[in-house]
Amino acid sequence: MSITNLLHWIYYFDSNMASTFPGFWTGVIITGLIILASAILSVKAGKFNHYKKLIAVRLTRMGFIVGWVGLAWLFMRYQTIPYFSWRLWPALLAIYVLIELWYLYRFIKIDYPRRMKGKGKSKDKDLYLRKFLGR
Repeated sequence: MSITNLLHWIYYFDSNMASTFPGFWTGVIITGLIILASAILSVKAGKFNHYKKLIAVRLTRMGFIVGWVGLAWLFMRYQTIPYFSWRLWPALLAIYVLIELWYLYRFIKIDYPRRMKGKGKSKDKDLYLRKFLGR
């Protein structure tokens, strides 16, 4: 396989079905490790502070989706199911990972600091204490 194949659209809709391609067992091991790491992180996240817990939840959600969808695709490829074993599905999964990493970066650098910056304002206190103060 040449790297230039990635630039041709027909490569992603390939119907040349080899049940075990060169990276099959590597893919099984990597997706299994992703699922295992997500499970361990979700168990350990209970001890984290709120900020780290929010990040861990996003990472474990992404890890479980990528791991299980990756294993499902490998199973479909191994069973030589025509449309589900296309190389398009791992490419879409890679795009999903890039989008999720962008949202995680945006959450860490932009959204959470903005939320923490406005947290101590009296507007928030008035919102929650309105009934208690009789306003």
